[in-house]
Amino acid sequence: MNKKRTRFFSENKSLVIEWLFILAILVSLFCIILYYTPLEVGRFIDSWNRQWEWATHWYGLLVIYWIEIILLVFIWDLFWFRLNRLVYTIYIELTHQWIKKMWLLLKLIRFKYGFNKLRYHMRVAFFFAGRGRDRKELIDYIGSPTPTDLLKTVLSLLFAKASIIAGILTLLTFDDLFFNTVQSKAIDLWNEGVAFVWDNFTKLSAFVVLVLLLFLGYFVSRRGIIRRAIAQANRKKLEDIVQMHRKLSHCIINIILKSSKNIEYAINCYDLIVESWAYKIQPGTTFSAERRWVYQRYRDSKDFQFEDIPELEPFLNEINNMKFAENANVSRWFLRSRYELLSLFLTNSTSLKIDRINRLLFTKKGFEEMYKIPDKYTRESDEVEVFDSGTIQAEVDDFKVFILEEYIIEGLELIYKLYRYSVVIENILHLESDKLGRGLRGFTNKE
Repeated sequence: MNKKRTRFFSENKSLVIEWLFILAILVSLFCIILYYTPLEVGRFIDSWNRQWEWATHWYGLLVIYWIEIILLVFIWDLFWFRLNRLVYTIYIELTHQWIKKMWLLLKLIRFKYGFNKLRYHMRVAFFFAGRGRDRKELIDYIGSPTPTDLLKTVLSLLFAKASIIAGILTLLTFDDLFFNTVQSKAIDLWNEGVAFVWDNFTKLSAFVVLVLLLFLGYFVSRRGIIRRAIAQANRKKLEDIVQMHRKLSHCIINIILKSSKNIEYAINCYDLIVESWAYKIQPGTTFSAERRWVYQRYRDSKDFQFEDIPELEPFLNEINNMKFAENANVSRWFLRSRYELLSLFLTNSTSLKIDRINRLLFTKKGFEEMYKIPDKYTRESDEVEVFDSGTIQAEVDDFKVFILEEYIIEGLELIYKLYRYSVVIENILHLESDKLGRGLRGFTNKE
């Protein structure tokens, strides 16, 4: 165990830096919370800002607050990026070590899913992107945002939110005279507006009629008709998307039940699958003699009792329908309402193709593809090449770690995503899910 641990850290030396960075931030936050009250922290920041020459002017203090907010957001985003890399590295190591312990494996997968959900909600600026190697198809690169698009997104977030927060902090902390001046001007404007409306109350009815006429002109105009038609079409499209999700949830239930049995069977037969695959590589050698008894019973992939899942075809058809150009915008808008819905559709394009999903869920067709041995061991030739035991064992190890274990782990991840999606979409679509909203819509005649 110590050798494995030493080898793991020697291969992942960057983990030490990740640990130190995360530990430094956590210790700093703990010390601040333990020894200082929020008021004391605010006073310290205020005194720190006022030592700068810029702070003598309100616009200088605004810039200082803006820079501090940008740095804070940058560090916060960097913290979650580093923490994600650390969690992912440890997760990969532990899942491969506990591949035969189903309950521990499921605990790890649920933890990773929960961590990804927490990170999704906690990130604020998205300075740092995820792992780019998840994209495996050309269409994923074509559809990915350009650097200019990412820059525009980041700048819009920073200038909009950071500037508003910096302006509020400047207004509250510049000085009492400045705050009182702004407050008095706001009150004066309010009083003047109220006095103007009161003094011209008799003329107000004519103004209301004028506004109504303007709105009526807009409603009967070409632009108003087009906008109403677009709104009605979008509502109809949203109803279609909801129906697609309803059909999708019906398919998913059977997929979860059948695929969980397949993967459980694969974990229980883990050693048999590896041994029989190893015997297929070089059956006539002394090295494989001890595996002969396995191969006598499990000669082909069909000898393993995996089941096909006919619901996969309609499931993928519904997924593709939602991704069509005519449905994509409304579908994305609906998915952003809950992380559980979005996480399933954020799965890269390769994972949601029929060939790969058959392998991930260990269907009979998928296992047949997975169980094939490399071509160099099956080619017909007058001279049969005999591979040494080291080469064969390396091939077996690669099959075990990079094919069998990876498919088991990714398959369980996909099943858990499907399960969480199914639970959430059933709650959303249930008749009793929105009693208050349904009552309000009935009261306002907007059902």
